[in-house]
Amino acid sequence: MLIDLHVHSRHTAGCALAPRDVVRRAREAGLDGVAFVDLNTLDGLEEVRAAGRDEGFLALCGAEIATDRGHYLCFLPEPEKVPALPQIFGTPPWPAGEVVRKVNEMGGAVVAAHPYDKTIEHPSGDFIFTLDGLAAVEGLNARRKGPSNDLAVEAADHMNLPCTGGSGAKGSLDEIGGAATLFKEPVRSERDVVAQLKAGAVFCVAIGVTPRPPEARRAPDRSDRGASGGRGHPDRGGRRDRGGRGRGPRR
Repeated sequence: MLIDLHVHSRHTAGCALAPRDVVRRAREAGLDGVAFVDLNTLDGLEEVRAAGRDEGFLALCGAEIATDRGHYLCFLPEPEKVPALPQIFGTPPWPAGEVVRKVNEMGGAVVAAHPYDKTIEHPSGDFIFTLDGLAAVEGLNARRKGPSNDLAVEAADHMNLPCTGGSGAKGSLDEIGGAATLFKEPVRSERDVVAQLKAGAVFCVAIGVTPRPPEARRAPDRSDRGASGGRGHPDRGGRRDRGGRGRGPRR
């Protein structure tokens, strides 16, 4: 199944997308499902559920949590039973390590979102190497430019973690479907998402993108990695044969 695992709605500040419109656009893009991960909130859950039910389409709900060291996509097996995030994590800024630990304690799964994206405040960068309990790394975010996606894939490979993919859609419905996550097994609920993330049974997928020839690829600047420096740059084309890890097939 192909699911866009990173989409925002009007429950994220600065985004005007209605869940019902997102669901319809995801179907048009040929996806099997979409996951809404509004920033620091699960307040859109009822609207997401209604949109999926009314449109007969898989609409999932998680949250993108901004911490003191990067953003993290958090998925809980039963989001309906989760209290408001400030009740769980306390007063912002929320420490990244505490967010990862508490989500895991609640039976959830955490994905490091666009860790090398310097356009956000306090990007995680190589800090993700110090975190215990990450289920995956977002290896492909269609809204992020430059080498940040390549560096994320490389980091996931180094940590032996799977990569997820998502459009990161926030400003326009046209952004939906630019990237997705391929799940090996059927997904019917957030519980299935959590289980497959933890099992490493996912790949990130670029949709409608022709792989660049090797001579056209730009090696990432070591400064993009921060103080700890860079490592070898992975091939962006094709599946990484790492027992279900890394980048999956392109469509």
